[in-house]
Amino acid sequence: MVLNRVTPESVGIRSEGILKFLDLIEQRGAELHGMMLLRHGKVCAEGWWKPYNPKSPHIMFSFTKALTSTAIGFAWQEGILRLDDKLCDIFPDKLPENPSENLLACTVWDLLTMTCGHPNEIRIWDSEDADWVKAFLAHDFKYKPGESFMYNMAGTNMLCAVLKRRTGQDLFEYLTPRLFEPLGISDIECFKLPDGIEMGGAGSRLKTEDMARFIQFVAWQGKWDGKQLLDTAWFEMASKKQVSTVSPVYDSDNPDWRCGYGFQFWRCVPEKVFRADGAFGQYGIVFEDKDAVLILQSAAVNQQVQLTCAWEAILPALTDEDSLPESAAADKLKRRLENAEITPMLSMRNPGAEKTFGDKRYVPTEALSGLADFVGGIWLVMPQGGKTESVRLAFGETDAKLIFEQNNGTFEAEIGLRSHFSSFTLCGRTYGAVGRWRSDTRFECEIRCAESAGGRRMIFTFSDEKLVIESESTLPISGGIADKPYVKVELKAE
Repeated sequence: MVLNRVTPESVGIRSEGILKFLDLIEQRGAELHGMMLLRHGKVCAEGWWKPYNPKSPHIMFSFTKALTSTAIGFAWQEGILRLDDKLCDIFPDKLPENPSENLLACTVWDLLTMTCGHPNEIRIWDSEDADWVKAFLAHDFKYKPGESFMYNMAGTNMLCAVLKRRTGQDLFEYLTPRLFEPLGISDIECFKLPDGIEMGGAGSRLKTEDMARFIQFVAWQGKWDGKQLLDTAWFEMASKKQVSTVSPVYDSDNPDWRCGYGFQFWRCVPEKVFRADGAFGQYGIVFEDKDAVLILQSAAVNQQVQLTCAWEAILPALTDEDSLPESAAADKLKRRLENAEITPMLSMRNPGAEKTFGDKRYVPTEALSGLADFVGGIWLVMPQGGKTESVRLAFGETDAKLIFEQNNGTFEAEIGLRSHFSSFTLCGRTYGAVGRWRSDTRFECEIRCAESAGGRRMIFTFSDEKLVIESESTLPISGGIADKPYVKVELKAE
């Protein structure tokens, strides 16, 4: 099914409201990477902030949980499992000695609603222990299942283990003929856990339109192109408030996390609105009584910002009219979205420094990973084995090239020097970079992968004897699911 492109007014949406949303996002410091607004299954606004683009899949983080929930829905529909199936019956070979009553009572429903009874998250996605299922079951089931909500990733990953145990298939393998192929979604990937099971709690990448197709399918309660693929009853359960999420963890500054949780979907502050939700602002928002869907790929530490902006600007723009008179604001909106770009640094050239240090080779004083690993971040799987033999910066008329000569080839990052991101491909992934001189000896650049939420800011400090490279994430946090913290390496002049 083709998603038709139309103007906002033709489906009863005021373009001024979408423009207001973009203004509020900018004013409040959230960073959009991509967005699509649909009504009646038609795309009425879409845009990507360069170097992000419609063809690159974006990391989804916990938005992936909604896909996992849907896979469980298909298995439920096919009679492969019931919501009251107990983990102890599914994994009898993984149980600890003398399992507690709470563990023995835990069901698929408890995993779907994040009420399995664990008092804290168990970190398994990067564990060296391949038998993470056994570790999950051995973790303290402190609370009676079904009674204590604790948002976590491991419980959703367990749903993927349940699916694998009952079907012999991984999450995306199972979903491909049932969901992805009917919806026209292809070329997607999901990270794998230590034992090879796909990471349904956070590990997928989707293009913006992939998100839109999936969330439209959810909004239409399992129907696509005139066919009911998944029972409406599943989405009635999955999208409703099944458990309370009122907790000190979610304070009054984050009201959209206090509205209740369904089967891996969150309820929202406005009535008849719910969402799929990923870290830093990967959103699929369903306006149930408006037949509208808002898709956001973004980066913000405070994820409430994007939602509040949507409630203040997008929601009032969704009128009850079938159509509105065409508006000049629609043309303004289209131009703005076509020219969207992550706010780049203002470039500054230094001809003397470029002549002195340009093309000067520096070699590592100790083992240094290749360029792809250096700028990729923890959520990008790159080819292994590349070790850097030399680094240099070459300056041209409009851009610079950061060149890593490695034992497995020569790799380049193209850095725009005209206050806009230059685009380049590295190990099959799309990147953008922009740079400037900060002094006679210090060059700064920002490198973004279009498949990641954050990028890397890098400072190159030159001298005749050495080059010091400092690198840190564009997101102002580190650890957990965030990118590598501050990294500093030193190279000597050749």
